[in-house]
Amino acid sequence: MNFFKNLSILLFSIILFGQIALAQLTIKNPKPNDNLRYGRSVSVSWDTSNTYNRTFKFTWSQSQSGTWNPLPLPKGKTTFKDSTKANAAIGSVLITFPNQQTLWLKVEDINDPSFNSVVGPLSVVVSNPSPIDEYIQGTITANKTLTANKIWGLKGIVFVANGATLTIEPGTIIMGEVGATSALCINRGGKIIADGTPTKPIVFTSGVIAGSRDRGDWGGLLIMGKAPTNLGEAPIEGGIADDAGTKVNGWFGGSDPNDNSGILRYVRVEFAGIAESPDNELNGLTLGAVGAGTIIDHVQVSYSNDDSYEWFGGTVNCKHLIAYNAIDDDFDTDNGFSGIVQFGLEKRLTDIADQSNSEAFESDNDASASEKQPFTKPLFSNMTIIGPVQDTSWIKGSGVSGTNTFHSKFLTAAQIRRNSRMGLANSVILGWPGGIELTNQNCVRAAENDSVLVRYNDFYGIKGNKFFYFGSGTNPTASVDQNWLSKAEFGNNFANGSGLVDAVAHITNAFNMSSFNPLPTVNAPFLTTAKFDYGRLTDPFLEKVNYRGAFGTERWDLGWTEYDPVNKEYRVTGVDELQSFNGQYITIYPQPANDFISINYNTTESQKVVIKLLDLTGNTIKVVNNEQIQNNGMNETSISTIELPSGIYLIQLITENGILTQKFNVVK
Repeated sequence: MNFFKNLSILLFSIILFGQIALAQLTIKNPKPNDNLRYGRSVSVSWDTSNTYNRTFKFTWSQSQSGTWNPLPLPKGKTTFKDSTKANAAIGSVLITFPNQQTLWLKVEDINDPSFNSVVGPLSVVVSNPSPIDEYIQGTITANKTLTANKIWGLKGIVFVANGATLTIEPGTIIMGEVGATSALCINRGGKIIADGTPTKPIVFTSGVIAGSRDRGDWGGLLIMGKAPTNLGEAPIEGGIADDAGTKVNGWFGGSDPNDNSGILRYVRVEFAGIAESPDNELNGLTLGAVGAGTIIDHVQVSYSNDDSYEWFGGTVNCKHLIAYNAIDDDFDTDNGFSGIVQFGLEKRLTDIADQSNSEAFESDNDASASEKQPFTKPLFSNMTIIGPVQDTSWIKGSGVSGTNTFHSKFLTAAQIRRNSRMGLANSVILGWPGGIELTNQNCVRAAENDSVLVRYNDFYGIKGNKFFYFGSGTNPTASVDQNWLSKAEFGNNFANGSGLVDAVAHITNAFNMSSFNPLPTVNAPFLTTAKFDYGRLTDPFLEKVNYRGAFGTERWDLGWTEYDPVNKEYRVTGVDELQSFNGQYITIYPQPANDFISINYNTTESQKVVIKLLDLTGNTIKVVNNEQIQNNGMNETSISTIELPSGIYLIQLITENGILTQKFNVVK
């Protein structure tokens, strides 16, 4: 008996020793021959077998056997302790690599240098910067104006101090610094007056040249206010805030629900979002405790590397928001945000989603699902939410174009969780793997008390009829069960059908971006079914329109928006004077027009040209040229506007190289 016992102990010791001797570190990402974008945080990840509680350092070298140089970690740290739980497969840390054409990466246990892993060669790609006329940097302590006659650059994190106002002229272009974390943060007590126009939007964008821009090229726009949150005072996520001893830069929260941080109107924010660490990221537009005295209207956030919009507490009301092609969530609400958002468009592409799942709406009271007040209770009304599922037959997969799949990390249109009291009404939701997810038992209790409002919505093309479901560990009750969303008094409609989702949803063209049109068809059933008769839907901030969704018969998104920001050429002349595409451009004068307009345009080669006069809904009023051959170089034509009433119209130049659309005004 003792012989077998001792033999078992010996065998166990041999196996254990063998496991220890064979313990190794395996880097999962990046992989050999990967291209890394200079200035972009890269998630360095590894297999967590044998790594729990080990402390690592990260170094780089120009060759596999060369001199190893330290890599800085988030918040100035030099080492990283792996506290990943044992049941997790991957550990990770975010690192920004130096400006080196080729390098190798080493991850090494500081207490056991033999426990290491090397990956390479890796290529660091340095993008060419756009020309910048003047940079702003540091802290703006006195009133300052950014003029539209130059392109401005952000160098590092720029703060607008308490008592200072940053005014930005209509048509101004502001670019983030290439290869560095740059952002603009309006501190508590500071103001931003970015009041663009339909023909002269203000643009915050990447400092990389057209054709090479990508999400995460710069940090983003942040506004900090003094309205209430359920955190009291807090530093904004993203790693830019002061420590707790200072509480100046990047801190938000207070007791003034009507706090005024200024104006954002006709503004675009493109290619923002840099991660300081996992789940600690800068978004496209970050709003910390922004008060109801602030105006936010006609804003487009495109290609965000995290959320398009995230509210941390606050009371600000918003209208006409567009979230386009983000990687994570589109409208994220936390920490007691209680404002109203009306008229919003969300558009996702099939192949871009976040590793932590992506939703159109994600709403939490706070990270611990606490009972802290004020509760997160936003109300979204008249939203058009276009997900990645273009055809009801599509399945989860890579989401690569042409594969009839959508990215496997897309989750649901709205995830209401962690004790949130979010409301969604008078909206049209189409093309999502799921409709509404209710998670955590306290959210169910809130729904029982009618504090979670999901009414008067139309759902189309939701995979597997998954219109409503409970998240993991959440149980239905007698009054909030699987049929809760279908209650007759809630007025929600559900339709799937088969084939193309935009056809089922009565949307003209929701998925093809070359001819994108989110307007409903003239026979759409939701054009007359909006209701503003219950709870917060009676709030005077809401326009009492007849239609559900963001649009009735006119497109408020035309002219000031940009759906191809990667290739957009930016010039200081302003969008109402010049737009270009592959060397082609249009100029229209006089502005505003009365009896006629003259159109100057150039073509880069002899080719067929069509010129159309359109109204704001995209309907053709007249065709001026109909595939006439135009010579290479400058061309001019005139159009009578005598018969047109006052308003905003569009000129569309259609050539073999692309389409240019330009707004102009008629004033009688």
